[in-house]
Amino acid sequence: MSLAEETSSPLEEAPSGPKVDDELELCSIDEETRELITKSYTKRENDSWETLPECNLEQMGFMEQSLEVEFQFSCSKGYMLRGITHLLENGKCTDVVVQVGNQSFKCHLPVLQLCTGYFKQFSKVDVVTLSTETITPKGFELAYDWMTHSNAKLSRKHIVELYLTANFLDMPELNAHIWCRLDNPKMLNGFEAFRLYLQCLPRKASVLQELMLGRIHNYFLVAVATEEYLALEPRHVFEMLSHINMCVNSEMEMFMSGVRWLLYDWHNRKEFAVAIMQAIRFNLMPAWYTTVLKTKHADVEFQELLDMPQIQSMINLGLSFSITHNFLDPTSPLKEPLQMQKPHERQWVFNPSIRHHHRYECPQWRYLNLDVFNEYMQHIIVAGYRYVPSLEYLKPGQLMSCCHEALEKKSLNK
Repeated sequence: MSLAEETSSPLEEAPSGPKVDDELELCSIDEETRELITKSYTKRENDSWETLPECNLEQMGFMEQSLEVEFQFSCSKGYMLRGITHLLENGKCTDVVVQVGNQSFKCHLPVLQLCTGYFKQFSKVDVVTLSTETITPKGFELAYDWMTHSNAKLSRKHIVELYLTANFLDMPELNAHIWCRLDNPKMLNGFEAFRLYLQCLPRKASVLQELMLGRIHNYFLVAVATEEYLALEPRHVFEMLSHINMCVNSEMEMFMSGVRWLLYDWHNRKEFAVAIMQAIRFNLMPAWYTTVLKTKHADVEFQELLDMPQIQSMINLGLSFSITHNFLDPTSPLKEPLQMQKPHERQWVFNPSIRHHHRYECPQWRYLNLDVFNEYMQHIIVAGYRYVPSLEYLKPGQLMSCCHEALEKKSLNK
C-alpha cells in the first residue's frame, strides 16, 4: 500500500452532491437536516423546475406617473447662440458652395434659404452658380456677411454691388437697410450720388441710377469739372443736362457744360452735337446772350458747333421766345397758340464771388464765354469740397446788393 493510500480514510471521501465550502458549519447540522439541504439543490433527471408566470411592471402595479418632470437643460441659450455664431462666422460645417464668376463661397444653405427668396427653390444642392451679369463676387460676399455677422456694416464703396445682389436674391430686409441710407440726403451728398450714378452705368440698375441722378443737385458743376464727366457716353451727358434738379446759375452754364463735353473730343463727338444741345433750354436764356451766340467767335470748333443748321434753329427759336415773352402780357390768350408757355426752370444758385453770376448791369459782371467758363471750372477744382457751401439758392426777385445798386442807377439815368 502506498503512502497516499495509507494516509487516506473512507470517511474523508467527497460526497456525491455539490461541494460545500464551509464544511465545519455544515457538519454542525444534524443528519436529517443535512439530507434535506442536499436534496433541495440536487436535481435528478426526472425532476423539473416550476415555471413562474411572466408579469410586466404595469401588471405588478407600477403605473407611469402623470406629473411632468422638470429639469434644466445643461446647455444654456447663450452658449448655443455663441456656438452657432461661431459656425456661421467662421464657415464651419458648410453644406453648399455658391459659385460667382471665378470665386467660390462655402455657405450654409439653411441660412441662404432663411434670408433670401432665391435659395428657397433649392431643397438639397451641393453647388449653385450665379450669373455675373447682375451679381459680382464682392456683392455676394458682402450680402452673405450681412446674413451671418451680427455686426455687419454697409460700405458706401460697394453699395451698388450689394444693392444689385439684394435685388437679385430677393432680400427685402437688406434692401430696406440699403434704401435707408440711399434715401437720406444727410448720409449721401450730391457728389457721392454722382459717384454712385457712375457705378450704376455699366450695370442694370436703372432705378438706382435715376435716383442718384436726381440727387446730384448743387454738385452738378463739380461733376462737370471732373474727368469722369468728360468720359461719359452721349446719352448720359444728355440725361444730366436735361434733368430739372441740376443746380446752375443760369441756362448759359448748362449750355457751356454741354459745350465742354463736346469740345473735349470734338473730332469724334461732333456727330452728337445736335442731340446734346437738345437738352439745353435756349428759351430760358436772355435775349442778349442768344444774340451774341449768333455772332462770330474766335474758337474754330465752337464756331463750327454754332454754325450747325439744327443748332442755329434752336438758338433762333430761343431768341424769338425771349423777345416775344418779354413783350407779351402774362395773361395774354396768345401764349398757348404761340407756344409761349415757359418751360420748367432749373434750380438757380449763385455765388457772389463768381463774376458772371452778377447782373450784366453790374460793374462786377463778366460775360460767360469759353475762357470764362474754363476759369470757372478751374476755380471749382481748386475749391474742391469748399465750393458747394459757397453757393446760395436764388429766391424769386433776389439780387445781390451791388447788382441792385447798378439797376437803380440805370433806372435813374433813363
